[in-house]
This record gives sequence, C-alpha cells and structure tokens, in this order.
Amino acid sequence: MIDLPPPDPGIEIVVASRGMSKGIAQTEGPQLIVKPFARLGDIQFGAQWKNVTSTVAGGEGAAFVGWSREVANFQLSLQASHKFQTGVREPTDDHSWEFTGALSRKVGAVTLRGSVVYSPDDLGPAERSFYWEAGPTLDLSKQFRLFANIGHRARRLGDDYTSFNGGVSTTIVPRMTIDLRWYDTTRGELGEAFKGRAVVTARMAF
Repeated sequence: MIDLPPPDPGIEIVVASRGMSKGIAQTEGPQLIVKPFARLGDIQFGAQWKNVTSTVAGGEGAAFVGWSREVANFQLSLQASHKFQTGVREPTDDHSWEFTGALSRKVGAVTLRGSVVYSPDDLGPAERSFYWEAGPTLDLSKQFRLFANIGHRARRLGDDYTSFNGGVSTTIVPRMTIDLRWYDTTRGELGEAFKGRAVVTARMAF
C-alpha cells in the first residue's frame, strides 16, 4: 500500500488594481482572483477563477495540477491547466489547455527566474500560443524585493509582442504581499491592453 502524506489545503486570494496576464491587461478595472488548492507531497492541485473584461465572457476559470521540486540547486515546477470561460454571452472558443514550466535559482541575494507557457489552442480566436518570461529578483531585506522581467508572446492568428515589467514588493504581514509594478509592451499601437501602466497587487495566502 502506498503511504501518501495527508493533503495540505489552502487558498490564495489576489486583488489587483488592473488584471494582467502575460504582460497585457485583462480587465478595464480591478481584478479578483480566487485560488483554492491542496498539496500532496510535491503535487499541487486545485482551481482558480478571475473576472475579465471581454465582449464574450465575464470570467475565466481553470482546474490545474502541478509538480515542484528542487533539482540540482534549481527549483523546478511544471503545471497543466484546463482553462474555460464563465458567463459566456455568445459563441466562442471557451476551453483550452495550458502547460507551464518554471525554473529558478537563488544566488546570494539574487534569484534568477524563467518560465514558459504553451497552449496548443488558446481561448478566443487565437490558436497556438507560446509565452516566455525571465528576470532577476533582488532581496533588499527580509521584507522588500526589487524585480525586473522581460517576456515575449508568439501566437498563431493573434498579435505577437514583447513585454516588460518591473517594480518592488513587500511582505507586510506573514502570508500577505503587496506588489507595485510597471507594465509595458512594444505594441502599444494595438490598443489599451498593450499600453504602459502601473498596477498595485495584494496577494494573501491562507
């Protein structure tokens, strides 16, 4: 008989002044993300929902399973998600699979991170989508961190762009982090979602 550890449940709640995903805006105003999950050893599984601004749907949900472990002094994580739109108001491609891989390593006060996100058929009119992002985080103290990232998204039947973000985060109390970040892309001419903006995010984990 396999001896498995008991599940360790939790929930993460994120409130942002503007919803952002893969470097571009998802909402015209604030966004709420609710993510209940459970850990079973190196495995994490759960669900997520967030509001989005769209002509065809009011929200975006996901069910996911992930794995993470330290490998040769690197922290490696892999995740598979089934995404779906909620509050759908008209016919649309409202289901998709998304696969994520991330790798990080801490060297002194600096943590180097990189991630890739691939979808064989993204939500909406775009089809195949690939996004990567990488950058360093500098620990100024136990509470304050500086970070900067660059990313790029390539889509079939969608607009390609390069994204940038950077800012500062602080842990006010245990399990609560405030993040102030500036976002921008190289394709501001594509519309409001691609333009530069400052975003404040509060992340709470229980």
